[in-house]
Amino acid sequence: MRIFTYNNNKYSLMSGSAMQQLRVQKLITVVFLLFALLLAACSDEKQNNKSAVVATDLGAEPVDMIARVGDEAITFGQVNSMLNSSAMLGLQIPALGTPERNQMMMALLEKAISANLIYLDAKHKGVDRLNAYLEDVSSFEDAIIASLYKNKIMIGETQVSETEVLHYYNTRTSKEAELTDDYKLAIEAMIRKSKMDEFEATLRDRIRENVEVTINEKVLSPDYDDWRSDADVVASYDNHRITWSQVKGIMQNANMNVSLDTFYISDDEERIARLQQHIDDAIMALKGRAAGLEQDPSFIKRAAEYSKARLINEHRNGLIHSWNPSEDELRAYFVNNIDKFSVPEARRVQMLVVKTREEAESIKARIDKGEVTLGQAAQQLSIDPNAKYTQGDMGWISKGAVFEGLEEMIFNMQPEVVSDPVETRAGWYLLKVLAVVEAQPENLDNPQTRERAFRAYMQDRLNDYVADLRKNHFEVVVYNDELQRQFKREADLIAELNRKEQQQNFGSAQPLEELQKFITPPAN
Repeated sequence: MRIFTYNNNKYSLMSGSAMQQLRVQKLITVVFLLFALLLAACSDEKQNNKSAVVATDLGAEPVDMIARVGDEAITFGQVNSMLNSSAMLGLQIPALGTPERNQMMMALLEKAISANLIYLDAKHKGVDRLNAYLEDVSSFEDAIIASLYKNKIMIGETQVSETEVLHYYNTRTSKEAELTDDYKLAIEAMIRKSKMDEFEATLRDRIRENVEVTINEKVLSPDYDDWRSDADVVASYDNHRITWSQVKGIMQNANMNVSLDTFYISDDEERIARLQQHIDDAIMALKGRAAGLEQDPSFIKRAAEYSKARLINEHRNGLIHSWNPSEDELRAYFVNNIDKFSVPEARRVQMLVVKTREEAESIKARIDKGEVTLGQAAQQLSIDPNAKYTQGDMGWISKGAVFEGLEEMIFNMQPEVVSDPVETRAGWYLLKVLAVVEAQPENLDNPQTRERAFRAYMQDRLNDYVADLRKNHFEVVVYNDELQRQFKREADLIAELNRKEQQQNFGSAQPLEELQKFITPPAN
């Protein structure tokens, strides 16, 4: 057992700065995509849409509220932020003011409604009173308060004076470069970094000043892994105890091996280093609460976001666990939804399209005489601009992916036979099937098919559950007038931007088109 008393700098700092990241990784669970997007929206709402903040003291509603689920408001700013957050996931975002963007906003609004229904149901069923949930939220809040205490109270704003900059320039540079404003900023950044490095080197001593820290190395040791219980105390600081249950998450290997022998890190000093970082955070969290940092706006916002996301995820996981289907139930679901899992017939198709029936018939006659192939004719004569490069090859096509009027012909044609002219709204077509892949029914005994069926079963159960919540348990109101007003405001904004851009001859329209995808205009 080690006892450390931090009053005269008797204990040198152990390397443990990397442990903070591991601790946060343990606390933040993976949240279902739609819920993550919803909370990302809540995070950005005040920045992107300040005028939509609820004036709680006056009982006012958000000015851009487009829906309400129970007592939970959903604003246009929230959904807009959800859409903008989609870019971080690699999704393509339609331009502002377009019908495609509006359709995507409507889809995201439905996801936000579903997320809030799950949230309210979780609170109604008391999931927010479960010990595991409360402990997780408390740990996350401690991490946030510890970070605020370190940055706002212990570090504060690191000032660099003009005198320090000049001294650095005169004593540590060759003076060949002129002391411009940019050079001053670079020197200031180097001085600030040096100060921060000095601060980090003495951080632990100052955190633990007059705090007695005790580490029970026997209980912490890898040799004790087979015998230790979650309640065993691995360390203490003053009158506060730290149990194994509080730190075992940060003691896990990154690869999370299933073997107990390799599940936790085996190095004693590494365990101690991670524990030391946890103790530092715990002490800073305690001091931060005493300093009133629970009232800090950034803490309140981040804690609310995390607790809501965590509650949604906890309830959703509990529901899914309770719905685990039996073999008979999964097979019955598979049979009843076989079309979802079978690979449909696909055909590789070549096409030519022209404006008139006469043109199509003339080309068909030339093909029949062997004067030209369909590919050559498509390359030279098709009004489809891509045919110049593809010779009319449309690639592999499944049912439902082609113009109405063409599908029946394509999936009834014999391969390598050029069709008679067929009319669609786009023009007159000549078609040829180059190759066919027959439909392939799936089998539940295939592990991949079973996994797909299981996921589809769970998604359908969740959709049905949310639909019941909306119909029978919680009131959902969508304010379509406000939604359409916001859509029109966006379209008007882009029209005005385009008008000004054209007047000023600022440049090509392309930069503006790219920019508007990410604009979230202020609500009014």
